[in-house]
Amino acid sequence: MKILFIYPSRLDKNQNPIKYKKAFLPPLSLAILSGLTPKNHDIQIINDIVENIEFSPDYDLVAITAMTTQIGRAYQIADHFRTLDVKVVIGGIHATVLPEEAKNHADSVVIGEADNLWEEIINDFENKRNKDFYKDDTRPDLQNLVLPRWDNINLDIYPRPRGHKLPKMPLFTTRGCVFNCKFCSVSKYFGRTYRFKPISHVLKEIDHIGTDSYFFVDDNIACNADYSEDLFEAITRKKINWLSQISTTVLKTPKLIDLAAKSGCTSLFIGIESINKKSLKTVSKGFNKIEEYEELFARLRNSGIKPFVSIIFGLDEDSPDQFKLTIDFLMKNKIGNAYFWILTPLPGTKLYEEMDEENRILSKDWSRYNLSDVVFQPKNFTPQELYDGYWKAFQEFFSIKNIAKRLYYNVPITSQPFDAFTRSLFYQLHYRKKVKNYDHPLSGGIDRI
Repeated sequence: MKILFIYPSRLDKNQNPIKYKKAFLPPLSLAILSGLTPKNHDIQIINDIVENIEFSPDYDLVAITAMTTQIGRAYQIADHFRTLDVKVVIGGIHATVLPEEAKNHADSVVIGEADNLWEEIINDFENKRNKDFYKDDTRPDLQNLVLPRWDNINLDIYPRPRGHKLPKMPLFTTRGCVFNCKFCSVSKYFGRTYRFKPISHVLKEIDHIGTDSYFFVDDNIACNADYSEDLFEAITRKKINWLSQISTTVLKTPKLIDLAAKSGCTSLFIGIESINKKSLKTVSKGFNKIEEYEELFARLRNSGIKPFVSIIFGLDEDSPDQFKLTIDFLMKNKIGNAYFWILTPLPGTKLYEEMDEENRILSKDWSRYNLSDVVFQPKNFTPQELYDGYWKAFQEFFSIKNIAKRLYYNVPITSQPFDAFTRSLFYQLHYRKKVKNYDHPLSGGIDRI
């Protein structure tokens, strides 16, 4: 069969796809499915954020994965192909939590992880006996080695680190998260489990990709101290540089920070979410200890790791002074980068259930569920006040004055100060341009068209 995999963009207010000149990261999930596809099939992978889709009846199957904010564009694409009598299968987090909705736009819907199902799905479509829904009640066994295929992806549409032939490449070492934050859909998709890929598989994947710059996409790469310790020691020998995501709970085993740094970690993304204790409790994230933040950031910086911080505005205990207090806190603690989000009740989360019961959901236009729009009724703001305060805080954080301070803070902690300075300056100015245009720094890609 001729199979087209698509990673969709999202829609603007006029229902047009938002396009960029470059995308940030190649889609790992589609590379994994490509690796699971028998070699006798012809595969093409399109990143709709940058590339244009050829709507042709020549395809036998179109496979689309989408998060909630992408699902409107995914449905557009699916509907168009189906008018051409091309079969469509949709999966991903949104289709998992709202499969009946997704089925209105697809011939089949995959509920949950597709690893164990994909070969069956291909065979069923090939023999014209596809099912409406595919669901595997068991979790994929990560002991099975699956090498993502990158030869079907145009890697030229992603920025490359200086002197590299490849962009920063994604891979995962674990799946799942033991926490159950109300706003997060990860546990709904992966379950409240924490599964490990054998470290030997991780090393084979690094060799298979053949570059030295990686983003480990794990939701919490340091959740299990024993595994993380062995992992960091093993990848130290590979001489790579990498970044990933961790929880504040890494402070329980601080030696992991030093081991991560030694293994090539340059940055860690940390979901502190708020500097308001009461706000954290409203979303079941009381395990974040605000009084320990300063120590955590200092340990990271002292080891040579730049902390990237995630902040959510609009929590039920937030007040209008939360914006300024947060900016002051971040600058005081010399945070190299921070990304702000508006509280968003994503379908399938406990937060959505609660707000729906309280009649606080203002919109079910999924394209607006981009974490930078207000789709619910806040408790201590009007929707417009929350929206305006959020963007004002973002623009203040990326003011020229604050960018200059962060460059001064961060360059000395790296082993390659010139590269760090030029790279950081580029991205800081790029992020400044994006937030001035009300476009989230991490949305889509670079240079919106």
